[in-house]
Amino acid sequence: MTTVQSNGLNYKIVSSILQVFRIGRPILKIFTLLKGGAQRRGGESEPPIGREDKTYEQLMDELTIWNIEHTDIVGILRKEVEEERLSKWSNALEKGVRKNLDPKSGPKETNPYFSAYLDLYQFVRRLRTKLVGNPAMRDMKFLERADSLLVCILCGIRALQKEKGAKRPIDTLQWMMLERYLG
Repeated sequence: MTTVQSNGLNYKIVSSILQVFRIGRPILKIFTLLKGGAQRRGGESEPPIGREDKTYEQLMDELTIWNIEHTDIVGILRKEVEEERLSKWSNALEKGVRKNLDPKSGPKETNPYFSAYLDLYQFVRRLRTKLVGNPAMRDMKFLERADSLLVCILCGIRALQKEKGAKRPIDTLQWMMLERYLG
C-alpha cells in the first residue's frame, strides 16, 4: 500500500482504519474525489491551466485584423467619420478616459476632452443601431461575453486610428470606462 498525502491527510492510515471496519473501498473513492482526483485519472493532480502568452494589445490587434478581413467595417467608418473627428477621439483617448472623466477630478462637463468622449460614445451607439441588420456585418467575430457588433465597430475605429498613427487606439477597456462614466 502506498502513502499519498494531500491536504494534510495520510491516506495509508485512513485506508488501514477503514479496512479494519471492512468499509474501505467506497470511502476511499470519496476521499479521492475530495482531494481532487477522479477515477479516470487515478488520483493524479489536475492538469495546469494554460496561460495566454499574448498581451491584451496583441489580442485586440488579432481581433481587429479578423473583423477587418471578414466585414466591411473600415469602409463603413471611412464614410461616416471625418479625419478631424477621428483625431479628436484619438487625442482624448491618449490622455486617458479615467483620468479625464472620473468624478473625483471634478465635473466632467468642464473637462476639455469631455465633448470628444461624448461624441465618440454617441457615435458608436448610433452606428451600432444602424448596423444591426446590415448584411456586411454578418461575418463579424462572435464573442461570448461581449456585444460582437460593438466590438467590431471598436475594431474598425482602432484600425483607422492605427492608420493615422494614434499613440493609444481605442480598446474594449476604454469603451467600458466610457460606458461607465457616460452611460
